[in-house]
Amino acid sequence: MKRLLSILAIVLPVLAFTACDDDHSDLPDVDFIVDISDAVYHDGQIYVVAGETLKVTSIQVVNNVKGQNALIPYADYYWDYVRIGQSVVPPYGADIYISPDMKEAKHLLEIYAPVYAEDKSPAFSILQYTVNVVGSDADLPGDGASSFTAHPGIKESDPTK
Repeated sequence: MKRLLSILAIVLPVLAFTACDDDHSDLPDVDFIVDISDAVYHDGQIYVVAGETLKVTSIQVVNNVKGQNALIPYADYYWDYVRIGQSVVPPYGADIYISPDMKEAKHLLEIYAPVYAEDKSPAFSILQYTVNVVGSDADLPGDGASSFTAHPGIKESDPTK
């Protein structure tokens, strides 16, 4: 009997610490269509002239699972790791004034948003962009775009908390 109790004392803790499945197939598979104005998107980065306002005019969610919907209820904006605002009204845009003093500098723009998709667990999306502040319109890339598709990072929990 003592031997049985010894075996149970070893086996039960081992069973208690068995790892859970790390399968992320329950997370949404979405893309965002991001529209900007007074700036251009080129090679994964955003370019804007100092003294202008970078406008994120809309963020649209596209569920990559055909026939199923997805949405975000708001978008939080961060500039160089500092929260600068939240947009709770579709299309979830923001205006970011770029001071004339920011010439020839690189900054980080982050957009965080909860994402909900049919038949998937709620999750959090993260978009990150280097923003290159340039001195004049002549310094903007000539082949930049004002609309682009982004595949966000998806997390199970809010990375800002």
